[in-house]
Amino acid sequence: MDFMMLAPLENESLAHHTVFKIGGPARFFISVSTRDGLVGALRFARRERLPWVILGAGSNVLVSDRGFPGLVIHPEGGAITYEGNAVHADAGVQMARLVADTLEHGLRGFEWAIGIPGSVGGSVRGNAGCFGGEMKDAVAAVGVYNASTDMMETWRGIDARFGYRTSVFKERPKLAVLDATMTLEAGDAAAGHELVKGFVARRSWGQDIGVPSAGCAFKNIPWDRRGIDRVAFCRQFPDVPASGTVDGIPVGYLIDQVGLRGYQVGGAKISDRHGNFIVNTGGATAEDVVMLIGIAKERVHRIHGVMLEEEIQYVGF
Repeated sequence: MDFMMLAPLENESLAHHTVFKIGGPARFFISVSTRDGLVGALRFARRERLPWVILGAGSNVLVSDRGFPGLVIHPEGGAITYEGNAVHADAGVQMARLVADTLEHGLRGFEWAIGIPGSVGGSVRGNAGCFGGEMKDAVAAVGVYNASTDMMETWRGIDARFGYRTSVFKERPKLAVLDATMTLEAGDAAAGHELVKGFVARRSWGQDIGVPSAGCAFKNIPWDRRGIDRVAFCRQFPDVPASGTVDGIPVGYLIDQVGLRGYQVGGAKISDRHGNFIVNTGGATAEDVVMLIGIAKERVHRIHGVMLEEEIQYVGF
């Protein structure tokens, strides 16, 4: 597919394309609605030796105030197809749409993904998770464009090195996710819809819905991280469950404990409702957010001896 037929925009503000509403201009910006369009844009970037980044739903990312000096590719929409209990979705399909569509087809096991504000491509890349589920639990295969070799590849889910908010596709940025196949189970759609309603209510109760934010700023801390004494930590903070129902130390809790809930730098503020969310109160810059992240990391490390790791992805830094 000829790149110019895809109508690229020049110097397009990325603040208009991120949930955070922060970010400078992209040298080139293009929206694609098909797998072929995505591959065509990637091949153009490879041929012209342009740096590129795929920006899906624009959640969980912080774009530099300087913007991005190459090609930003925005997959939007795409196809969803079925073969038995397997569902195949293009990278630009929104997770909420996929949840609704799978339930309409009588498939269960993906309801948890209603809490993911992103698209399929980014969710696979970062092994997105919510309400006890993760992409690795469902993904059977991933279609990939390898920008190093200019080849299409199919990766089995078991070979994707899924970990906590990571995968081989995140570790190797030249691997661009084009689509994914997930294996679900036939079940009662009505019960699935009720479960989704419950998840939506929980999310609305604990998060700033409708406020510009990138989602969780930091990864929760796995209990098996080196240097973490689970028993000692839970003794110090008895309201953090020590049972297997909690995968790790909730970072929002740690940020609350060091007194940073509601702390603000410029237009960026740690949410009053959730300590692991940074919100744009209006006019926030990427620099404001970076400074706020640095303050949170320093204070949590100084007081609790725990180093926080960003879940948010940086673009253009």
